[in-house]
Amino acid sequence: MKRLYYFTKSLASVQGITGELRQAGIGENRLHVMGTDTMAIAQAHVHGTTPWEETDIMHSGFLGAIIGMAAGLFGGFLLAGLDPWGTNLESGAIIGATLFGTCFGAWLGGLRGVSSTNHHLSPYIDRVEQGDYLMMVDADDDLQATKVEKVMHGHRHEAEEAGREEHFSPFD
Repeated sequence: MKRLYYFTKSLASVQGITGELRQAGIGENRLHVMGTDTMAIAQAHVHGTTPWEETDIMHSGFLGAIIGMAAGLFGGFLLAGLDPWGTNLESGAIIGATLFGTCFGAWLGGLRGVSSTNHHLSPYIDRVEQGDYLMMVDADDDLQATKVEKVMHGHRHEAEEAGREEHFSPFD
């Protein structure tokens, strides 16, 4: 999936561009708008960003789960190998420790992520805080990306291209 980033100065521009994107076949769920006044974005019936998109919870939670899984797997093998209680732990200890480590790591990673800004949005936060609106448009393929670029080119005086991610995933 590709993600295209654009800045606009006004909510009226965002509404006009959103309407044209809908007419071009780009669904509402593909467009996310970030601004300082979230209430105005909601009242304008424009798809605003969610905490899942604004924070780094997905990325950090995923990394935490991976690290926790590795630590749990290591701990499980250690428990099964050392057999500290004199019982035959074997695979149950490995599976249990791995599951616990994965869940605990995801929880810790999520806590870290919810308190930090999404790393994909870091380059754009300053302009958003100055009052601009950041439009993020997701495209599945080059054809959709071309449609988005065509609509945005028609609004080149209102929308400024801010960036593009060729291989966007909330987990990376």
